[in-house]
Amino acid sequence: MLFNSIPYLLLFSFTYLIYWNIPQKGRKPLLLVSSILFYAFFSFPFLFHFLAVVVINYWFSQWIFQKKENGKPYQSILTTIIILNVINLAFFKYFYFVTDSIYAITGYTDLKSLSESWSIFLPLAISFYTFQIIAVQVDIHRGIITKRIGFIDYTLFILFFPQLIAGPIMRSDNFLPQMDRPTIDDDKMKKGLFLILGGLFKKVVIAENIAPIIAPIFMDPGKYDSFSLFFSALSFAVQVYCDFSGYTDMARGSANLLGYEIPENFKGPFLSQSFRELWSKWHVTLSSWLRDYLYIPLGGSKGSVFRSNLNMFITMCLGGLWHGANWAFVAWGAYLGAFLWVERSIYLYRGKKKLLPDTMPLVGFVRAVVIFVIFAFSGVFFRAAARGDESMNVAYEIFKGVLTFRNTGDTLSRVDELPLFIVLGILFNWFQHSDFVYTKLKPIQNILLPILAVAMLLLLGIFGDGGQDFIYFQF
Repeated sequence: MLFNSIPYLLLFSFTYLIYWNIPQKGRKPLLLVSSILFYAFFSFPFLFHFLAVVVINYWFSQWIFQKKENGKPYQSILTTIIILNVINLAFFKYFYFVTDSIYAITGYTDLKSLSESWSIFLPLAISFYTFQIIAVQVDIHRGIITKRIGFIDYTLFILFFPQLIAGPIMRSDNFLPQMDRPTIDDDKMKKGLFLILGGLFKKVVIAENIAPIIAPIFMDPGKYDSFSLFFSALSFAVQVYCDFSGYTDMARGSANLLGYEIPENFKGPFLSQSFRELWSKWHVTLSSWLRDYLYIPLGGSKGSVFRSNLNMFITMCLGGLWHGANWAFVAWGAYLGAFLWVERSIYLYRGKKKLLPDTMPLVGFVRAVVIFVIFAFSGVFFRAAARGDESMNVAYEIFKGVLTFRNTGDTLSRVDELPLFIVLGILFNWFQHSDFVYTKLKPIQNILLPILAVAMLLLLGIFGDGGQDFIYFQF
């Protein structure tokens, strides 16, 4: 059930109309039923698997609470449930990756036969809900959650349908306090509608128009010239941003209309002045999760500079592996981790001063362009992963084609349209960075909102309602 689809419109409309016309005690059960229907629309069989995971984790959370309240040790219980969640994720997501990797190293044919004899399908949203569930258990341990959570509250926190499939990854201390007192007013309604319209534009008009233009590049990169390869790499970064932040906007807008605030996942990352700043603005909830539940437990910034950088590099590689069971995703994390390591080393050497002083003309613009281009080329690994075993060869051919300034080969059809989509994507980064829509345009929001709604309906008629899944649904 895509956000930009008739089934979602019907589900949300019925939920919304009933929700605000019943007492508060009936609203959470209603949201829970809607969330179950939302997930069942994608995969009815895996719904039972998902609900079983939630029930088991809830039981363990109550067990941990009981032990804490009685002053008894519970660390082994916490370790057990974390391991069970990781095994559940690893089995469905990494079984073939592990067996194929071992086969490639050892040539053990029995393992290859075992792998080929099994048919394992990836449950929708397993990566997102696994991280959210693990965070709840750790937050109970850390004392962030101090009171027992009721079963309906616990289940709704995990299943809340606007963010269920692709996040943002919610934190217990942010969402749970809102559950008993959702609030709605004119400003929140207008903000929700603006978010939904903006998300639709990013998904349908930008992301889904970039996708077919650049698709041939990743099928046969050696066929195209450097110009086409370069702009395709930049455009894929914009596609991912518009697709994923568009999803987040529609999720946040839907939550706003139901009286809730869920966290922003993007804060104008393409205008960043450093990689560290970029990771505070790109997929924010995943970045903060990796920091709090992986980087810090590894040792964080304690110890030597080398150890701190190594912890960061390991975190980035594992963050890459979280995205998918392919070495190209690990390479994606390693690529970005290496640039973070270099940046941190340069800043440390210069006494934490920026590489280019702010007094230089246009220095902010130059830094932002450099960071954007380097980051965009990490997407080559990300996109090439769709080619499976050929992914690293595809990435190599793209990098080779760009870095050798190859002027022979074909020019990509419609490549001249890509700069416009890149500019539009960066424009939305500026909207997020400046909070332009919610502050500068606030006096004319009542006029602007219906105009944008009509314009979006016309654009949907021109470009279609967008039949492609959101990119992060595969994770």
